[in-house]
Amino acid sequence: MTPTLTDSAMWAFTGAKAALWVLVLTRITGMLAAFPMLGSEQMPLQVRAALGAMLATVILPVVPVPAAVPVGLPELAGLMASELAIGLLLGTVVAWILEAVAFAGTLMDTQMGFSFVQFIDPASSQSASVSGSLMMQIAVLLVFITGLHHQMILALVDSYRVAPLGQGVPLNVLGLISLLGQLLAKGFQLAFPVLAVLFLMDLVLGFSGKFMPQLQLLQLSFPLKIAVGMVVLGLLLRDLGPWLAPLLEKAPRLALKLLGG
Repeated sequence: MTPTLTDSAMWAFTGAKAALWVLVLTRITGMLAAFPMLGSEQMPLQVRAALGAMLATVILPVVPVPAAVPVGLPELAGLMASELAIGLLLGTVVAWILEAVAFAGTLMDTQMGFSFVQFIDPASSQSASVSGSLMMQIAVLLVFITGLHHQMILALVDSYRVAPLGQGVPLNVLGLISLLGQLLAKGFQLAFPVLAVLFLMDLVLGFSGKFMPQLQLLQLSFPLKIAVGMVVLGLLLRDLGPWLAPLLEKAPRLALKLLGG
């Protein structure tokens, strides 16, 4: 056995580096778990594990070393829990933006009459609406087309400046509540053209039924609202990219702002 392998200082240095790598991997794992598509069940677990390990190895040299590296298992487990929470928060911001798009699709389906047509979304394995699932898939494509996944990796590196290792989770609660309100308003804004057109149609059909009682409004309104709603939705999809791009560009800054950055 060589003297290097019996050097206690070498083993202590290696153990500290390994603990630091585990903490970095934990934060990355949290972000990947919440990130759209990368954290879905359709992404093989082996691919997600390899991607997380690779990113942790690449990011590790630029991560500031904490003043005290955990040496005991309970202390390491506590730090891993806080690192996981920070990573989940970073990825959840992007997921919330896409959920605002899905929320808009659900509002549209309710007004068009598609609310009773629910199916299992293969990306999330949950019940989803027709328009919401369609718009969600387009939004996921825009996430990768705009390079947001690269920007979120840079935001992850910058998060160690805002929330250093071992400092807990500096959550901005007021910022979190404000962001949720803004995203709900954005979702309603996206659905408003369809809702407004169909509301006007309901008014026209209501007056028509008042002055022409012989009209079969139930049989007439159902296909008519679907047809008009699909036409307006088709026109709306052309502007989905320009509408969504500013939100995706601000996602890294919003994530860091929630951490107090």
